[in-house]
Amino acid sequence: MIDVVLLILGIGYAVSIIGMAVIAFAVRYSQNTAYRPRVSVIVAARNEEANIGRCLDSFTRLTYPRELLDVIVINDRSTDATPAIISEFAGRHPFIRLLNAAPGEGHLVGKTNAVTQGIEASTGEVLFMTDADCSVPPGWIEQAVKYYTSPSIGLVPGFTDIRHRNMFEAMQAMDWFALFTVASATTAIRFPVTAVGTNFTVRRAAYEATGGYRKIPFSVTEDYALFHAVTGSTDFTARYPMDPGTLVQSEPCPTWADLFKQRKRWFSGGKGMDAKSILIFAWAWFLNLLIIVGLIAGWPGAVTALILKAGADFVLTLPAVARFRRWEILPAFPLYELYFYFYVFLLPPIVLTGSKVVWKDRVHS
Repeated sequence: MIDVVLLILGIGYAVSIIGMAVIAFAVRYSQNTAYRPRVSVIVAARNEEANIGRCLDSFTRLTYPRELLDVIVINDRSTDATPAIISEFAGRHPFIRLLNAAPGEGHLVGKTNAVTQGIEASTGEVLFMTDADCSVPPGWIEQAVKYYTSPSIGLVPGFTDIRHRNMFEAMQAMDWFALFTVASATTAIRFPVTAVGTNFTVRRAAYEATGGYRKIPFSVTEDYALFHAVTGSTDFTARYPMDPGTLVQSEPCPTWADLFKQRKRWFSGGKGMDAKSILIFAWAWFLNLLIIVGLIAGWPGAVTALILKAGADFVLTLPAVARFRRWEILPAFPLYELYFYFYVFLLPPIVLTGSKVVWKDRVHS
């Protein structure tokens, strides 16, 4: 009987995951390439002296009309050379502004506080957000705003690539591509699950319809919280294109410990996820549990389920690998699958124990 259950779960997982890969790769959205709204780019930076220069340099290469572009970089109480680097770029490029974050009030703390102050100081009709360790492509703005073809479209997140020079970093790139592919597919079928702030755009009207971060409950993943506030409590919809023109690059986690901390923060931020998101993750977690138990107990169906799961996980990475021509990361798949297996299985129980999250030298419960 248990072998039948494993087979059903394995087939169901494979069909759903492969279906998401096909949807994300095949979906095509209407475009309005003539749309040119005023845009504000919001970046919060805390002790990012090693990365902020590359990020700001990518902003200077943006091809969007300067008179329609407003870049606000918020110094989130850094103790290193971050504000000096921002100030130097702002002095040479008038469309870049330095904003020093004031202490937050109430639940507005950390990065959420900095981003909130940046948004409130901005003037754009569409808000673009990325991280200080990211760099954006020259056509990032116009390639994203073309998807805002209707006033009802409130969100257009995009994909992020991880810079990779070795198998550990390539594994992270594969992990991100898989995550974004699921996010893109579920958004396309009006079942939005998540978005990541490394490449996030939102119409100001949609942000204000939620009450903004002053009304959205605190989360260590403020991007996830905003995405769900817009898609869950307003009439605005989202689009999640797999578009090479909007592909942002981010730095990898340098060590396994750093990767664990990042994923722990992500899972902690998702503790308040809605029922549909819980269903997706619970299915994968339960399948992993049965496979582990089955392999230990010698159930034949466990091997079949493991093969089905691994095959589906590989297919899930292919759309982004193909669309963005990142074929060089495919050899990292065995490492990714091993990591992904234990990540999905072990991290949720760790997070549910209520342990604290450390982010940028700040501790969050």
